[in-house]
Amino acid sequence: MFRAPAQPRPLYQTIGAASLPRHGARPVRRGARLRPPTLRERAAQWVAIARRIGRWLLWGTLAALLLAAVLGGARAVAWLSDPARFPLNTVEITGDLDHVDRTALERRLLPAAVGGFFSVDVAAVAGAARDEPWVKRALVRRVWPDKLVVEIVGHRAIARWGKDGLLSDSGEVFAVAGPLPDDLPALSGPDGAAPRRVFADYERFGRLLDGLPPVRAVRQEARGAWQIGLANGLTIIVGRKDVAARLKRFAAVYKSRLAGVAQPIESVDLRYSDGFAVRFKPASEPDRKVMDL
Repeated sequence: MFRAPAQPRPLYQTIGAASLPRHGARPVRRGARLRPPTLRERAAQWVAIARRIGRWLLWGTLAALLLAAVLGGARAVAWLSDPARFPLNTVEITGDLDHVDRTALERRLLPAAVGGFFSVDVAAVAGAARDEPWVKRALVRRVWPDKLVVEIVGHRAIARWGKDGLLSDSGEVFAVAGPLPDDLPALSGPDGAAPRRVFADYERFGRLLDGLPPVRAVRQEARGAWQIGLANGLTIIVGRKDVAARLKRFAAVYKSRLAGVAQPIESVDLRYSDGFAVRFKPASEPDRKVMDL
């Protein structure tokens, strides 16, 4: 059997390409000494070391300055917060004070306005002012060198709500001590009712009943039915369906047929499809009539 002679492997595969000398490179002789660095190389090394040391010194200096600033600031705050250095001598109350009990407000503010000019807690002073029923918001500011000014923004009541509440123009319900203002309409509603929405319906009912005595009371029942009280003592039972149409119909009939009735009317019930029921006050007979339209 004939076999071809084996071909010799290239020299670079035998000894490895990494061991071949680079083109044009001089072989390093054994026992040769390394060349000492030149003056320029030594200067570059010293410059790099100097730069590294300079960065360390810079960061250290900045850290020391920051620490000194923090410690100095803390000592300055402690010095300024000392009530004995800048005491408060005057608490001035301004703003909407028509319904505010000034004496009661001062009793609330004085315990909160403790400390010096810089250490007084203005948020605590404003919170103490808001505890007064007629106060909606309090703006507190310092006036150099020893005065604290408390500006009161009071509630503007637009209606009574429930038994002992008042409704403000911003839709908030707040309670006050003592009798409620008599010149405000009386509104009420079930739990969960929106007082601002009931007030909007009160204004709408007043427009629908234009030409009749003013609306003085509006009550919304739990199931959505409405009762409306007029300034002459008349109570209108509307129900919860077709409220606007029923009120317009009643207003037209009242102005044409009921306005001149000698007997005072106690209430009317509009929950009829083709008319409404009229109840006169007990002094008149008959006590109850049904008017067909």
